[in-house]
Amino acid sequence: MMRRWLHAWIWFLGMTPTILCQISVPEYSNAEKALHKREEERYASRFFPDEQQSVASEWLDVSFYDIKLDISVIAEMISGEVVIEGTATRSGDTFLIVDLMNAMVVYSSEVNDTGTTYLQFSSSCKIDFHHPVTAGERVSVRVRYSGQPVRTGFGSFVFSSHSETPWVWSLSEPYGARDWFPCKDHPTDKADSANITITVDSRFSVASNGNLAAIMDNGDGTKTHFWQERYPIASYLISVAITNYKQFSHWFQYSSNDSMEVLNFVLPERYASAETSLAKTVGMLEIFSDLFGMYPFVKEKYGHADFGFGGAMEHQTITSTTTYQEGVLSHELAHQWFGDMITCRTWQDLWLNEGFAQYSEALYMGKKYGDSTYKLYINAELGKARNAQGSLFVSDTTVVTKLFDAKRVYAKGASVLHMLRHVLGDSIFFRCLYNYANDTSLMYATASTEDFQRVCETTSERDLEFFFKQWVYGENYPQYSYWWKIVDSTAGYTIQLGVKQETGTVNPAVFTMPVDFRFKGALLDTMVTLLNTQSTQFYTIQLSHRPDSVKLDPNDWILKKATELSPDEQPFPFPYQFVLNQNYPNPFNVGTTLSFVIRSAAGGSLVKITVYDVLGRETKTIVEQKLPPGEYTQYWDGADLPSGVYFYRLSAVGQDGILSYTEIKKMLLVK
Repeated sequence: MMRRWLHAWIWFLGMTPTILCQISVPEYSNAEKALHKREEERYASRFFPDEQQSVASEWLDVSFYDIKLDISVIAEMISGEVVIEGTATRSGDTFLIVDLMNAMVVYSSEVNDTGTTYLQFSSSCKIDFHHPVTAGERVSVRVRYSGQPVRTGFGSFVFSSHSETPWVWSLSEPYGARDWFPCKDHPTDKADSANITITVDSRFSVASNGNLAAIMDNGDGTKTHFWQERYPIASYLISVAITNYKQFSHWFQYSSNDSMEVLNFVLPERYASAETSLAKTVGMLEIFSDLFGMYPFVKEKYGHADFGFGGAMEHQTITSTTTYQEGVLSHELAHQWFGDMITCRTWQDLWLNEGFAQYSEALYMGKKYGDSTYKLYINAELGKARNAQGSLFVSDTTVVTKLFDAKRVYAKGASVLHMLRHVLGDSIFFRCLYNYANDTSLMYATASTEDFQRVCETTSERDLEFFFKQWVYGENYPQYSYWWKIVDSTAGYTIQLGVKQETGTVNPAVFTMPVDFRFKGALLDTMVTLLNTQSTQFYTIQLSHRPDSVKLDPNDWILKKATELSPDEQPFPFPYQFVLNQNYPNPFNVGTTLSFVIRSAAGGSLVKITVYDVLGRETKTIVEQKLPPGEYTQYWDGADLPSGVYFYRLSAVGQDGILSYTEIKKMLLVK
């Protein structure tokens, strides 16, 4: 339903009772809480500030990783040869630094197929060049190394077992890729493609990114598995999973004559449950492709690989998981659009990954089970988000528990998207999501919050700075208190409504939001949306029938707390003076909202609001009527006027016929 921001927008709610579908919300909540707690633990464990920051040379724009690993499951060792190809973005550099932990011992290096010297540090390796590079020069660096990976967090690169069978898997987010291969370990620089070639005991299967090009039997009890990822990929999304997997496939038919394989690698002992649960993935692919555009890696595959971490991880084209819980599976699949195809440019914008996936989980549940289930999911997120600390934009990424705080980047991130949906209306909001996921400057690249804001503003043709500033870069949430009374019933019912908000912070001191109020009575069930812009604000509403109750934000569109005050608890009476506020938005395209306050006057004032062009010619009369004291909001549609500067004038004439107030403000119409 299209939503507009105006005081007079009123609709009547249907009286059909809501029927909730049966879904285990406690199962969802507990699974999600456990998943996020394990993720926090994983990221916190054994990560220290000096390990977290990538020191890789910025001058190389990486285009290709050729990763070859010979893995011994008995010795728990890897022997690696990695080629990094890229282009110099500046001239004069004489060495390249790559991220690589010193548990991986380098024993040779080459630049453009010629041997060179190197120097290894605790978490990096400096490779010397034979000459200064020039901007635009193609560079190829080869590093040979071996060692036993040191596990950071609960992942990076793990030798483990299941049912007495060796089991190897990786989990590199956020800083763990350097634990097992040399790279630029930062999401900013994606490789255009990657080869992942794994030689391992011939008893085992290997799951990795992209397509499996070939398997070669080496005749010595080992096989080499050649995986090729031909879409851009961040270092932390490169993965391997190795054991005696049982494989099975489903198919996502994305056109009348083509389909994509959904390839699953599961432990033999989990096959029965996996086959049934993972079949739901096809429906998820259909729903998300309708919402966000075609699955972004459709020319390769999607799939799942069991791994030993107690949760899931959205490795590109192959999610690693230990759970087949429907919500978690949909969350990880959504990451293929938001996290893998479009990756947060820095970890400060992690909510663009996790908040989007968390919200997509709710969207999926709503599409499959109905709006009531969407609301159950979102209300759970709103509840968790009220306990979030700090801004959604993570200023300090060195404290990893704060970076991956489930209450913040997950729950508040999802809540912010839910609120943006209400501000923009469904039609525009879903166009924003689609346009963001299909922005050619962001697809298979990286994005910041500013990029998402730009897409939303371009799509909606609205200035959304207020929204992103308070909800992404600000802290806390509004705590509303409100009170109301009937002041006149001679012609319908005139309601005076007071709203006070506290934020507990100066960032922001006030949240600007459209707030729904539901007025109910014996003959009345009406929703009115009011723009709340002040810490204390008063409104006057005309209703056709008497209300018996008023509820603020009854459908939970806002991250908030709300308390209705009794007459004895009201913090302020209804004081009025004449005020003409600046229209919002301004500049505006076609429509804008004007708000003004009329002070107490016996019998009310004759109020007139007139619009003039720059030559002083009257072009419109927006309001011309006798109004009782109160605060008013009036929507004006300037569709029939050309772009330009206009002035609007408020004049109020008292009962004695004397002009008691006049004020003029400027506004800009841009089409």
